[in-house]
Amino acid sequence: MYEKGVTCSDCHNPHSLELKAEGDNVCLQCHTPDYATEQHHFHEPGTPGSQCVDCHMPAKTFMQVDARRDHSFRIPRPDLSDSLGTPNACNQCHTDKDAAWATETLKQWYGHLPSGHQQFAHTLHAARQGRASSQSLARLLGNTRQPDIARATAAHLLGSQLDGASIPALAQALNSPSGQIRQAAITALQSLPLNQRWSLLAPLLNDPQRVVRISAAEALADVPVSEVPLAAQQSLMNGFKEFEQAQAHNADTPSARVKLANFLLAQGYEKRAEEEYRQAIQLDRQWMSAYVNLADLYRRQRKEEAGEKVLMEGLKQQPANADLNHAMGLLKVRQKASTAALDYLHKAATEAPDNSHYQYVYAIALDSYGQRPAAINWLRDSLERRPAESLERLLHQWKNEP
Repeated sequence: MYEKGVTCSDCHNPHSLELKAEGDNVCLQCHTPDYATEQHHFHEPGTPGSQCVDCHMPAKTFMQVDARRDHSFRIPRPDLSDSLGTPNACNQCHTDKDAAWATETLKQWYGHLPSGHQQFAHTLHAARQGRASSQSLARLLGNTRQPDIARATAAHLLGSQLDGASIPALAQALNSPSGQIRQAAITALQSLPLNQRWSLLAPLLNDPQRVVRISAAEALADVPVSEVPLAAQQSLMNGFKEFEQAQAHNADTPSARVKLANFLLAQGYEKRAEEEYRQAIQLDRQWMSAYVNLADLYRRQRKEEAGEKVLMEGLKQQPANADLNHAMGLLKVRQKASTAALDYLHKAATEAPDNSHYQYVYAIALDSYGQRPAAINWLRDSLERRPAESLERLLHQWKNEP
């Protein structure tokens, strides 16, 4: 519906937030009346499943406490539930049946599965399992028949697979008419070398959408203003200013403080960055990324004791946090405290079983400390849980070494 230009005020009064019509009539403002008949929904009028919202806006619980109608307006896809384990509106009511039953029922009703334009689930699911190629994600990103939010998600996921297939696709996405896709492509390209990043992202500093401009500025934070062409210097400085203003506007949130700190650190302002990390922790003792980033700043400054103290403060708040344990494990490696290093790295890998990087680092640590058989077994177990190319390469290498 978003793709067709439908907005909140098409269904809701913008002042009272009340629906503009009762029941199915709010949908029939645009859709033809035959959609509100038994020939379409195959449920007796007045029973659950007979209203448009029952199938296309099923109630879901947000933040574990708030039941509300799902506004994604999806077509029920029990076939995806069967293959991917995703929820569907049919089995939300028919709890005594399984997804295969719902899939077969839809086939009987309509003669086919009503897949519509929702053809992105398998690609995104595979990517989150570490099994999607950059080519498949690039195809989804370039498929203009898919929703912007799905294509932008593909762009984000390509950020960890920058290669000959993904970089051209992301570069093309920078010219998308969708600001959401342009912003996602910027984020995905942040790890490119400085010169390549500048040539691709500099034009976005003048984008008509503010969120795109400040995302470009954030991605170019490490660019020295004095070293860019004179004509581009003003755009870069304006972008930096807009980014800082945006974070200042949200300075009562720890996320904005951490974003600003990372930005300042990229520009070389270590003292200001340290203060922003501290402010983030002060705002929310549970904001773990502030602890991890502050400890990493101290690592850069060769202040390992200060970094260890920060990580210990965080671990007191969340002893099982994988990011904190991983950071502490690496610190112990640098301190040559092998037993403690393995303990923390094992904790991180255990608490984040889907994080292939943490599995990789723990296996390397085991091998480095003379425990290759244990490292190989760990890799095998990790690959059974979630395939990852980096783990497969390492396992293959070790198994073939004399």
